[in-house]
Amino acid sequence: MLDTTFGIVTLIIVCAVILVLGLSYSWRRRDQSVEDYTVSRNHASVNVGIATLVASMFGTWVLLSPGESGANFGIISLVGYAIGMAGIPVLYMFVGPRIRRLMPNGHSLTEYVRHRFGIVPFVTIFLSIIFIMGIFITAELTAITAAVSNLTDTPLWATSLAVGIVVIAYTAYGGLRTSIYTDRIQFWVLIPILLLLVVVAAVLLGRTDAWSEANNAGLLSTSNSGSYFFAIVLIIGIVASNAFHPGMWQRVYTVRDQQVLNRSLWGAVAIAIPLTFLMGMAGIAAVGNGSVEPFGYPDVAAALFALAADVFPMWMHFLMLICALMLAMSTLDTLMNGIASGVAADMAGFGIGRSSLMVLARVITVVVAIPAIIVASQGHSVLYVFLIADLLGAALVTPVLVGLYSRRMPGWGVLVAGGIGIIIGALYYPKPDLLSPWALTAPTGGQMFWAFALALVISSVITAVIILTRRAAAPSQEFDFELLDSSVTLIDSPTAAVD
Repeated sequence: MLDTTFGIVTLIIVCAVILVLGLSYSWRRRDQSVEDYTVSRNHASVNVGIATLVASMFGTWVLLSPGESGANFGIISLVGYAIGMAGIPVLYMFVGPRIRRLMPNGHSLTEYVRHRFGIVPFVTIFLSIIFIMGIFITAELTAITAAVSNLTDTPLWATSLAVGIVVIAYTAYGGLRTSIYTDRIQFWVLIPILLLLVVVAAVLLGRTDAWSEANNAGLLSTSNSGSYFFAIVLIIGIVASNAFHPGMWQRVYTVRDQQVLNRSLWGAVAIAIPLTFLMGMAGIAAVGNGSVEPFGYPDVAAALFALAADVFPMWMHFLMLICALMLAMSTLDTLMNGIASGVAADMAGFGIGRSSLMVLARVITVVVAIPAIIVASQGHSVLYVFLIADLLGAALVTPVLVGLYSRRMPGWGVLVAGGIGIIIGALYYPKPDLLSPWALTAPTGGQMFWAFALALVISSVITAVIILTRRAAAPSQEFDFELLDSSVTLIDSPTAAVD
């Protein structure tokens, strides 16, 4: 463990550097339009697209959640985790070009929901997204507080407050363009550090019996049914919840054109799979090394750091601290700005003026972040916190997104299908201890698996029934997709996209 004073000084320096970079860039673009603040339309190249997507997708949680999953459920769960993370950009390869064609002047998913389904579904999905993103922010702040605490013994509240304030400051002021600017810096710092850590860790662990012991513990086995069940949970939950990620929808419009979008998304896939899998292998190695025990909470929630304390030299601890802080800020600024920008775009549709929109967006950034900062200082399991949002996404993803393709999906159908999916999924959702009443090693699976599977399948089946019923009973009742193009307009005139 690093000296606490040294850790706090490092925390302050890293936060200060990012704050200065973010605010100075924001100041140079202080006269930006609302369009630039919210989506910065059609300006990002492939390199910028890949950098901002990866930096936005991966936060400090990647140092904790995959390791926790690997330590508890083994290598197959990591395959599921990696597929789930890769599934995020793959999903946007389909829905991204579709929404750009239907709504070329759009800004957010909620804007699409309002014009496609009506005001009641809009309010419902709007509140759901605020809740999901609030969970994401809480999980990310929880992850960074846990990481810094494990590395330096810094109080949880101090890290949560410092990182939260810094990100709020430059994100609320600068908007999306500042978030993308810092993402690029963070990406090019993070990737070399992560590669170095992985290589050195592999060398160090190769000199121990960690892998043979992990194999003896069954974590490298491909025959554990519980691992398969949890892998499915991760795939469903990660992809479904990120379908409501406003930061990802922003980037659909930020890239230069559809070709750049697809190339950027493929680049994110190529990085997501190995990064997630390798970070998760640290959890398996931690069990094999004796640093943690499966389901041995609270230690297993930070398996990588337990392993680091036993195996890694002190300079690796320092790099992990830098990495954790950069990961946290790269994700948090996307989440906070995504919420703020979505609110601004939605309120513009109700006739609110430019100056009021900017103030509202900045106030929302602060309002959402404050409870997340408070909750994050409690030190809950990051994986469990994420899964709460994932369940909500699993129930809503099909009825909401099918409206991009089917003219017959009504707004009330979104509420019925999504609502029933949430209720049934919640009935099976387990307790926070990640143990009882789970029975993931049983042949029939466990409650977490059934929670996610039923939420997704039932909402999807109801969606299909509604569409088929309307086709038979009211074939003339179809939504005109051209209304999305004509109804959704630019908020104001975009300023020159010069970095």
